[in-house]
Amino acid sequence: MPELKEPKSLKLGKYPYTYVRTSVMKSLLFRKEDYHKMLKMGFSEIAKLLQESHYKGEINEFAREYSGADLLELALNRNLADSFKKLMRIAPYELSLLIKEYAKRKDIEDIKTIIRGKFTNTDERKILSSITAAGALSYDFLASLLKMESIEDVLKNNKIADFGVFADGLKNLREKNTLAGIENAFDKFYYNHLIQFSKVLPRQGAFFRKFLHMEVEILNILTLLRLKRAKFGKGAIKDFIILSEDKLKDAKIMRLAELDDLDELSKALEKTKYNGLISKGIDEFKKNGSLITLETEIYKHLLKQSILLLHQHPLSIDVILGYMFAKDIEVRNLKIIVKGKQLGLSEQFIENQMVF
Repeated sequence: MPELKEPKSLKLGKYPYTYVRTSVMKSLLFRKEDYHKMLKMGFSEIAKLLQESHYKGEINEFAREYSGADLLELALNRNLADSFKKLMRIAPYELSLLIKEYAKRKDIEDIKTIIRGKFTNTDERKILSSITAAGALSYDFLASLLKMESIEDVLKNNKIADFGVFADGLKNLREKNTLAGIENAFDKFYYNHLIQFSKVLPRQGAFFRKFLHMEVEILNILTLLRLKRAKFGKGAIKDFIILSEDKLKDAKIMRLAELDDLDELSKALEKTKYNGLISKGIDEFKKNGSLITLETEIYKHLLKQSILLLHQHPLSIDVILGYMFAKDIEVRNLKIIVKGKQLGLSEQFIENQMVF
């Protein structure tokens, strides 16, 4: 698999040009008051607002073939991809290595979209419209994966993770007709790889490492909630946990995995620093299995942390990673507004799913 060689240590110099360019890109992001304005608008007004914003170029490009919500979703995806690829272009080599490693999460999201589409026999055009191509993999390559005969073929040719990591996931797919093992293998690979990569960063990468560990911790909590509700056995649950190499945090999450059921787990989570986040969505989750409220609260928390990175370390790698996270959230929010307005959902319902 063609892969950039990972350095034993990454010497990041001072790159004021790249950091200033990133700050300019960050200044274009929509703010809370912009979202509140959009929530009060109709679909056509939102489309007009986006066409007059930093999404103008992409909307005009796709308007020749598409219209309505499809046009806006494609334009949002393309703008996200263009923004991330611009960062890769303007960054010096050492910095671009870090950006590409972080952006692999978008490659993995796209491959998961393709696999889910194949699993559910979704129309190819619909799958393609959901692909962002905002990582290191090109849109054409991702489209070629979609043309492959089977999920196994997609995994063999994925260019992100070695095929061997999917052995258990493929076994689960064949025996239990579930994609959970394959998707978890991607998540484990990505975070384990990024944690290893973060070790070669100099001292100024400490805040990024902290953010990464927090993300892993939160992802593990969501995994525990899903699997406890689905009544998975303790051994099976432990196989899904992503280890962060922070011995204290890893021991805590393994203790949570040992708890007998969802009630015990939710009581234990009440005693953690995430109690405020968990409490808002746990009842809804117990009732109908929906993690929407929980995930929204958690993303709000992570967004606040990324904004701290942007403000506290404006001339460091943190401004780039903070921007990438915030830009990803912006596109997610805009897709929720567009889809919600198209379906005629209430302002409150749409707002509850947004992160700002």
